[in-house]
Amino acid sequence: MGLGLFEIISLILNLALGSGLVVTLSTLRAIRKEAGAKAQRAIAEARTNELQNVEAAIRIWRETAQDMSDKYESVSTQVDLLRKEVKRLNTINNKILKLLDKINPENLENIVELIKKTLTHEE
Repeated sequence: MGLGLFEIISLILNLALGSGLVVTLSTLRAIRKEAGAKAQRAIAEARTNELQNVEAAIRIWRETAQDMSDKYESVSTQVDLLRKEVKRLNTINNKILKLLDKINPENLENIVELIKKTLTHEE
């Protein structure tokens, strides 16, 4: 009851082709290629999205830096104006203090007049 070579080959081919092994293997190969292609597309899209996100972040930082620069210029100008005003007021205060040091009962009215003139003249 031995099987001949032809019968063994026939049996193997029937098992392989009859059970759909070849079709299954070829289908798996096609699915694998398709999955690889989808994965490559997903990676490419992720890189594109990453670049877009980086560009958006750069744009936001540039706008923020420009806004901060503009605000800094405005604040710097205000500080300069306030510095000049403080210096002017300190000068007036020093003049008034010098005049107050000179007050005595005989020249009180004269010194008060000088102080008033100093205040109106400096403003």
